[in-house]
Formats: sequence, C-alpha cells, structure tokens
Amino acid sequence: MDRKILIGLKIKEIRKKSNLTQEQFSEKIGIEPPSLSNIENGKSFPSMQTVLRILEEFHITPKDFFDNLYYDDEVELERQMFDIIQNQPIEQKRILYRIIKSFDI
Repeated sequence: MDRKILIGLKIKEIRKKSNLTQEQFSEKIGIEPPSLSNIENGKSFPSMQTVLRILEEFHITPKDFFDNLYYDDEVELERQMFDIIQNQPIEQKRILYRIIKSFDI
C-alpha cells in the first residue's frame, strides 16, 4: 500500500481515537482543515513538523506512529531513507537524527 495512504490512515486513526473533528485536530497541530483532509485521504504527505506536532500533542512515540510503515526489502528501505534524508536541510536532518535516536536502538 502507498506510504501516503498508510500515513493518512494512521493520522485519521489518531484523530478519531481522540474524538476530534478535522477542524479541531487541525487547530491542535497547526494546519488548515483542507490540508488535513488531503493528508488523511493519502493525497499528500504531512510535513515533518506536522508529524512532530502530532507525536507531541497526542503523546505518541515515533515507533508507535511509524510501526505500520515498513518495507519488505531492506536494500529498498535504506535507499528510500537515504533519498529522503539527503534532500533535507541540516535542521531537518537533526530532527530526523533525534527521532531515530529516540527508538533507543
């Protein structure tokens, strides 16, 4: 399944478990309701800052959030990760580093 769809479904699940409307959830994480709708429907990826706000606001660990997003092929996983990280500005790389370190592996 497409990663955008999986992430969107996860965010929608978090919102519904919190008994919040899209408007309420959007306000809590600092995005517009149409953006949230696009994310939940798998039309766009959330920004890294949006994901971090969700993790913080709803007390979710990165492991729990990303648990359903996996690759069967380890080489493909590493390639995808490298591509994502390589194209980020240094501050985003630092955030990614902290997220990875939080897994305590």
